[in-house]
Amino acid sequence: MKLIIAVVQNDDANDVVDALLEVEFRTTRLASTGGFLRRGHTTMMIGVEDPQVDVVIDIIRQKTHSRSQRSEGGPTVQVAGATIFVLDLESYERL
Repeated sequence: MKLIIAVVQNDDANDVVDALLEVEFRTTRLASTGGFLRRGHTTMMIGVEDPQVDVVIDIIRQKTHSRSQRSEGGPTVQVAGATIFVLDLESYERL
């Protein structure tokens, strides 16, 4: 089993969750802030079987978009639509 942690821009979060639910993947959403621009993000935790990892990553890739954003008093930078971590998961239960 794997735990996918995806940090997604708030603008894309609802589209990602809706797409995951369409194919019956459940996710836990957490509000998060950080990064270079200190903007709001949504962190999603998704528990999946090993063969499903690529399917979830493809959904996230299709539903997120990189954007140009200006930092306060600084330059305009390109911001990723999502940052994804895949971790081995020893146990996963839905109660």
